[in-house]
Amino acid sequence: MARVLNSSYSEMVEKAQEIFWLKGFKGISVKDLSAELDISHTVLYNKYSKDMLFLDSLDYYTTNYSDPFLRKLRESTEGLESLKDFFYKLIEALLDKTFPRSCLMVNTVVELRNENEDIVKRYDEYLKVLRDSYLVVLEKAYHIGQFKNKARINEYADFLVGIIFSMSILYKIRPVEELHSYIDEQLAFIV
Repeated sequence: MARVLNSSYSEMVEKAQEIFWLKGFKGISVKDLSAELDISHTVLYNKYSKDMLFLDSLDYYTTNYSDPFLRKLRESTEGLESLKDFFYKLIEALLDKTFPRSCLMVNTVVELRNENEDIVKRYDEYLKVLRDSYLVVLEKAYHIGQFKNKARINEYADFLVGIIFSMSILYKIRPVEELHSYIDEQLAFIV
């Protein structure tokens, strides 16, 4: 007997986001996705789509995970120490499985690159907000005298974006002490 839709669309998106986060977009078929969501695959085909659920999952991730994390970073006042705290908290979230398989957006960039225009828009916006958040903190760090060369702020922001991608791999193979040392060493480049 075909299953009917027993949950709201927002509940389905939340659950789909967890599935995509763990398995990736390509790592789950429509049939398996419908089984995990406990809905008929015909409902998924006719009323929704895997693509639609994935896009809404990315939006859910941004709203519920990355935006609050980055808002707190932007509101911080300790400059470079705020960045250190941000990355240490990221390490903690990666290791305690708050982020079950790295950053969903980083995973999406790596898995899907430029395969879907709507997905590219999502991760481009995510990377812009991430970079802009770093710029806010770097401006504060400059104004409190933590580094002298204001002309390098954009370069530093780009550099910090790269750390997110590095952490998505390193946390899987390095102990926490080495991850903290890595962050400390990277932030020491900001002079």
